[in-house]
Amino acid sequence: MLEQTSPDYLLRLPDQQELRTAAADERIRMIEEYILQELRQSLDVPAAHRVSAQHPLRNQGVGSIMALRLKRMLELGLHVDVPAHLLLTNQSVTEIATGLAAQVEAALEQPARSGTPVCPEV
Repeated sequence: MLEQTSPDYLLRLPDQQELRTAAADERIRMIEEYILQELRQSLDVPAAHRVSAQHPLRNQGVGSIMALRLKRMLELGLHVDVPAHLLLTNQSVTEIATGLAAQVEAALEQPARSGTPVCPEV
């Protein structure tokens, strides 16, 4: 019998309960760290080098294929739509995390009005 395991990126996801209850600046930090972890893993960056939160993704080796992969992981992990162009512009990880944190916050406010759960448990 084959043992079913979760993909690695699911193990690195921010805790959904913490993400829901975090203050805005902490939510940004959590999303930023998640993006950085995914970039380190995907880019297979040697220990002597660092992936920077301040430099644009394109300057750090992220092309269209990797951006689409990152888009999918972020959408699955954060339960928000991530426009592909957001990851292909000259924005830094911090700028992207800030925008995504605002989307998460807006999505969290919606269920109070609609009764639909946001950020379901993974």
